[in-house]
Parts: sequence; structure tokens; C-alpha cells
Amino acid sequence: MAILSSIHATQAFFLSGAFKKVFPNRLLVIEHSFGNSFFCHDVNFDPILEEELQKLENLMREWIKSDEPITFKLWPKQKFIEKLYKFNSHSKLIIAKRWEGDQIPIAKFNGKYWDYMIEPLISNKSLLEKFELKKYNDGFLLRFATILNPDEVAPFLDQPKLFATMEEHQKWSEILGISTIGDLNDAIDTGEIIELIWVAEGLHEKKISDIADEIVSGFPEKRVITIAGPSSAGKTTFSKRLKIQLRVNGYRSQTISMDDYFIDRELLPIGADGKQDFESIDGLDVDLLIDRLNALLDGKAIPERHFNFDLGIGKDTDKKLELGDWDFVIVEGIHGLNPKLTEKFGQDRVEKLYINAITQMNIDANHRISTSDNRLLRRLVRDNKFRGYLPEKTLERWASVRLGEEKNIFPHSEEANLIFNSSLVYELPVLAKYARPLLKSVKGDDNVKRLAERLDLFLSFFANLDEKYVPGTSLLREYIGKSDFKY
Repeated sequence: MAILSSIHATQAFFLSGAFKKVFPNRLLVIEHSFGNSFFCHDVNFDPILEEELQKLENLMREWIKSDEPITFKLWPKQKFIEKLYKFNSHSKLIIAKRWEGDQIPIAKFNGKYWDYMIEPLISNKSLLEKFELKKYNDGFLLRFATILNPDEVAPFLDQPKLFATMEEHQKWSEILGISTIGDLNDAIDTGEIIELIWVAEGLHEKKISDIADEIVSGFPEKRVITIAGPSSAGKTTFSKRLKIQLRVNGYRSQTISMDDYFIDRELLPIGADGKQDFESIDGLDVDLLIDRLNALLDGKAIPERHFNFDLGIGKDTDKKLELGDWDFVIVEGIHGLNPKLTEKFGQDRVEKLYINAITQMNIDANHRISTSDNRLLRRLVRDNKFRGYLPEKTLERWASVRLGEEKNIFPHSEEANLIFNSSLVYELPVLAKYARPLLKSVKGDDNVKRLAERLDLFLSFFANLDEKYVPGTSLLREYIGKSDFKY
């Protein structure tokens, strides 16, 4: 996974250089990930014609196939800052000034195009050839190979619901006036951040309220709510806040965790790597879960179930669960959108929700903030603070977690009726306080150490933000503690 990330970063490096060559008076923005691609656009969303896009792709391929290498150097920090002043690059200047140390790593190509390296780039250009540019919406996609399709660019599969959520969050960024780390740091330095936190949390609350209104409009036909999303997307706090909004509408809800319906560990399926696959839906007792949901909807009481992760065994408890006349049942787990579950139960009986932390803020115009990194930092802090995990253990497991998400969650995101973006524009500087000491303490193999160093460098770009401004009901409290909710 690390090599693929470096390949994508190097492809983005070539795209930025080619764009500057083809459109010398325009600025490229490389924004969020979208499927097996990065969404890119002109900073003013000025249209890019098909023939212009083809010219851009041709130049990238010409450079990649040429004998000219990418060169890597360390420049004195002051020298680099002077160059940025010369080119009037404000967003990069903010980052360069906060760079720790006296030298900045630089990648250079074609004698003219250069940029700092926030994550490793690769020198073997033959690995960069699997890509394509495709017009999409008001911009275009840089499409590439992925962990599930490492040997080719897979056929394009549109995800309009997910993209609409990303566009909605882009509008939130405009409301907040935060598009880069520099903007956020300015808000922290001036004290404006306090009001921006209130607005960001208010946008979350409004969206959850809107989702609750949509859900109750389907009652009683749809009394089952499934909530799915990848690791550290914020499913637990979201479900608690959704419960509150459902009560505002006059409804209550009961919760079932899919994790409690795992089959016994010794029966788990074996994956392609020869190890037990904890992420597969085949590790879930789907039939038992469906039977219990049907019994609940028929007005019967069912035993609450608990899976003991220490012993690897699930069993029923003496406690009973039943629905009142105005109750929903929330089923939380990574397989909540999987047709193997929802079709068996009945698609028209389920309100399907998808939650993810889709980061919209950029480091600078052509360096995006990875949604995956955002979630990993949440998980790193939570795992250490509440579960006693060493940081290297969380980092070591992340590649396996990501592979499970790519297989079992992301392909089903368009199955959702409703989507919630759990990212908060101000969360990374708050997480940095906890994450940076953990990252600096990491031991283990070189890959884990390099990941820790990259994340620590990234977090160093943020100004300090005191967590006292984070509300007790914020989704962020799930990871840093002192939440008003009980977990």
C-alpha cells in the first residue's frame, strides 16, 4: 500500500508540472480522492476542454517515458522560502515556514519544475504509466491503479451520491472560509477559530437533523436503520447523535452491533493471504441477524447478544431487546450496505446510511490531505488513549484494515440512501497534540517508522489549537476523550 501511495503522489507531481507547462496562467487544485482517482480542477473551476485534457495527458506520458530522471535534493529552508516569495506561492509559503529543520526535501524534473516532498516520491518512472485523465463534473479525474487493481486502471464506476456529498462539504468549506492549512492556521492565530468551530459543529448538527427528518418520513415501512462506514469514520458518535434527533421527532431507537453477530473465531473464513479474514461478511452470522430483526419487527423480544473478543466466541445474554410502537432499530457495522445482508432482509424495509470522514481541506493547492490519513490519526489516538495499544501496532495493522475497507465497504457506498461526512475542518490540529508524541515514539520496522515520520511531518504544519473549545457532544470527542456520551 505504501508503494501505491508513493506512485499516486508521483503521478500527481507530474500532473502538477504538466499543468503548469500547458496552462502557465492557471492554477491546478488536486483535491479529494474519489474512487480510484483524485478529483482535480482549475482553481476558478474554469472549464478544461477534452482536447486540452488530452494534451495534458500526452505531456505527462512523454515526460514519464523520457530518459530524464526525477532528481531529489535537500535545499536550505531559507533558499526555498525565497523562491516561494519570488513565485508568490502563499499556501506553500505557509508550509515551508513551519517546516521543522533547516533543510527541505525537493523533487525536480525537466530542469524547471520543482516542489517540496511531503510524502515519498519514486524514481522508477516505469511504475507511473498506469493512469488516465478523465473529464468529470466541473473538473477532471486523475485515475490510477489501486490495491485491488494494481496492474491496471479499472473501468470507471461513477459514484454520484458520494460526489454530491463531497460537493456539499466543499460548500461547507466555503462557508467556513477554510481551503488550506494556511487558512486554518490564520483562523487559529486570530482567534476566529472559536466561531468557526461553532459553525462546523452546527453544520454537523443540521445535517444529522436533516437525515433524521428523512428517516422518520419512511416510518413504519422502514424501521431498520443500517449505519456503515470505514474504521474511525465516527459511526458510534453519529448513531448517538442520530438517536437524539430521532427523539426530537418523537421516535426512540434501539441499537444492535453487527460485531456481536460474528461467527466463532475458529470458523472465520481464510483470506487469499492464508490468514483469517476478520473483515469479510462471511464472518458474520447473517441468517441469525436477519431472524432476530424479523422477530423484533414482529413485536417479539430477542436476547441481546455479545461477542467476547478475548475468547473469540459469541453468545446470547440474559438481557432482552424489544421495540416500542414508535421505535427504530439501528444496526451498526461495516457490512450495513452489503447487498448480501440488505437484500436478504428486504431493501424496501431498510434505511441505509453511509458515514465517512471525507477531508476537503488541502495542504496547499496541489497537495491534498488524505482521508485515510485523517482516519488513521483518529484511530491512533483512540487506540492508545482508550485501548492501550502501542502506536506501532495501530500503524502495522492499518494496511490490512484499508484492504478490508476496499473489499467490503467502499464498493457498496452507492447503495446508501443517505450519506454523512463526519470530518471536521478543525480536528487535525487538535489530534496533533496527542498524535505527535505517539508518532515520535514509534518503534518497529522501517516501513512503520517511515509512515510515522510522514504523519508527524504533516501534523507539524498545523498551528496549536486547545481542545477546550471542542464541544462535549462533538464527534471528535470519541477519539480524544471527555465526551458527554458514554461509550
